[in-house]
Amino acid sequence: MKGFTLPEVLLVVAAAAAVAMLTVPVGLRFFQSQTLDEATADIVLALRQARSQAVTQKNDSAFGVKFLSSSFVVFQGGSYASRVPSEDETHPLPSGASVGGPDEVVFAKLTGIPDAAGTITVGAGGDVFGVGINAQGNVERQ
Repeated sequence: MKGFTLPEVLLVVAAAAAVAMLTVPVGLRFFQSQTLDEATADIVLALRQARSQAVTQKNDSAFGVKFLSSSFVVFQGGSYASRVPSEDETHPLPSGASVGGPDEVVFAKLTGIPDAAGTITVGAGGDVFGVGINAQGNVERQ
């Protein structure tokens, strides 16, 4: 009868465990980075959407984006506090992600000029991505 000895089986199991210990953290880090990258792209799209709706004067109103602890909201109105809640579009942030910079950006109707220009940072697990808003309201990923 032929088969594998216990030391051979243990050697193969140990080698597989070593490979898994080396590759799983890299895979998880890549997944977290990709998730944060997608969230940053979603923030860029939300800011551009808010500006577009303000420029086209949808509902004759300004539009903005509010950053909360676990989500961000595209809203209609001159501020998040005075918004029209029925027009809110809420987007979740990935678990553990945080947003830095202004917590609210409102684009003026017709002109699309933002009330806050600068950089919004999106970070988690050592990764940080930036989103720039210039004085004219143009939104670019940095």
